[in-house]
Amino acid sequence: MAKVLHIITRLDRGGSAEAVMRLAEGLKRDGYSVKLVTGLTLEPQEDIDEFSARTGVPVVRIEELRREVSPINDLKALIKLRSLIAEERPQIVHTHSSKAGLLGRTAARLAGCPVVVHSPHGHVFYGYFGRLRTWGVVLAERFAARMTDRIFTLTELGKRDHLRFGVGSPDKFVVVPCGIDLSKFSSPKRTRREVREEFGFSCEVVVGWVGRLVPIKGCEYFLHALEIVLRERSDVRGLVVGDGPLRKKLEELSERLGVSGKVVFSGAREDIPEVMHALDLLVLTSLNEGLGRVLLEAMACGVPVVASHVGGVPEIVIHGETGLLVPPADPRRTAEAILEVLNDPHKAELFSRKGRERAKLFDVRTMVKRTEEVYLELLGEDVANF
Repeated sequence: MAKVLHIITRLDRGGSAEAVMRLAEGLKRDGYSVKLVTGLTLEPQEDIDEFSARTGVPVVRIEELRREVSPINDLKALIKLRSLIAEERPQIVHTHSSKAGLLGRTAARLAGCPVVVHSPHGHVFYGYFGRLRTWGVVLAERFAARMTDRIFTLTELGKRDHLRFGVGSPDKFVVVPCGIDLSKFSSPKRTRREVREEFGFSCEVVVGWVGRLVPIKGCEYFLHALEIVLRERSDVRGLVVGDGPLRKKLEELSERLGVSGKVVFSGAREDIPEVMHALDLLVLTSLNEGLGRVLLEAMACGVPVVASHVGGVPEIVIHGETGLLVPPADPRRTAEAILEVLNDPHKAELFSRKGRERAKLFDVRTMVKRTEEVYLELLGEDVANF
């Protein structure tokens, strides 16, 4: 079976790191020779050494590979990547995220790798940077696309966005949604009651928000929406799960809004399946989202969802069937959608049932299988010689 080298900028907590680790694990299980390269990682999705020992996937760290633009570090990372690829001689280099995508694809072509593919895991074409920096990213992606045999987008909407910004040609794109390990969410290790008691909840209705506390995730809109909801439903409580540079500001915002006693900031958690089962509703308020992995996790647990109509989210949440979609950065519409679900048990039950069914389409095994099909297509007849 072919040798594959995966390159990602970092393995910090988040959907892209989880997807890459599950993909590498699945490929290894199916007989591929897999090695994973990552840059500076401060808050890993899981212990990297334990992951490597458990799965048999070696992980190489290149400290100079960082998200921030740094000509010196970027050049050092490029040189190290080229040297590693030339030494390992993989048949496939599969890059993930923007920085690793640009440097990794360049290094792969310089080293003569026969097949180069890329997974952007969403994009940063809007919602992240100012106009000048955004166009710098777009130009870099256009350049890198020329060196790429296939670009894996999470959704059809993501593919359309890339083409709209002139990145790649239609024949280069394949849609491969991220998968989640559904088995983790079907049988939680702790009861719903135990988890709710840990947070100080008893009979209240718990509305949750899960993600990194960074600007693009828009947690402030959740807090504003919660303040509106509490005017009508005093029995509602909020739970914010995650950590990040905005935590202190968000806690201060909750105090100014008068909801600090009605919302719990839990910090980052390792027991997301158990936390999901403790919720009555999950809200996503992102300004941009490649797919919205947290929505799949909630739906797999039978938790109804309300989500921003951004990025690839509409391909998960079918409005009125598996949840409700609302405009981004709109606390009032978000609050109205939350109340619509909470005040209608029949609608909540429908979203719960239909959501579970839809989540099954995004199983991690499907992601691995579809990726392998693309690999084999690109390797063609030569795969028998590897």
